[in-house]
Amino acid sequence: MKLIAQRGLAIFLSTLAFSLSAQESDNRKPNAEQIVERLTIPASPGRTRGWRGVTVEAGETQNKAAPSIDLEVNFEYASALLSADARIVLDNLGQALNHASLQNARIKLVGHTDAKGGDAYNLTLSRQRAQSVANYLSGQHGIAAKRLTVEGMGRSQLAVADEPYSALNRRVQVINLGQP
Repeated sequence: MKLIAQRGLAIFLSTLAFSLSAQESDNRKPNAEQIVERLTIPASPGRTRGWRGVTVEAGETQNKAAPSIDLEVNFEYASALLSADARIVLDNLGQALNHASLQNARIKLVGHTDAKGGDAYNLTLSRQRAQSVANYLSGQHGIAAKRLTVEGMGRSQLAVADEPYSALNRRVQVINLGQP
């Protein structure tokens, strides 16, 4: 009987671990519906969601912060070339930006890097990566280029400051600037 209980517990724990790893994977690549939700909900100070790599940020000094989402967009090493993984995330973003509630919104794409490399290099690379995202959204999803603005922050705003080389610092922040 004790052996059966131990096996049952082992099966339960392995199922739970699999479920958590699948959830972690999903959390790093939100679907279009989740992105729409993030970009249309007005943020309030301190509001965040439980997705790793995805947050709604609110400025502490602002009453109405622009809704935003951090996406884990992977690029080829030391380049602005999108990986296959990035295209999946950006296809979800493209679908979200074509959603009725966002189809006229102006969107700011802000590239971020980790702390590897110098300031000037990271600033340039982060801007090039944000521009690659804008080009992909325009070319693949018909998002009007005039709706998109790009900015590079380099390593100046690390998502995980106590782990400056973490992959979570390499991200593209998408900010809904509202209607023109």
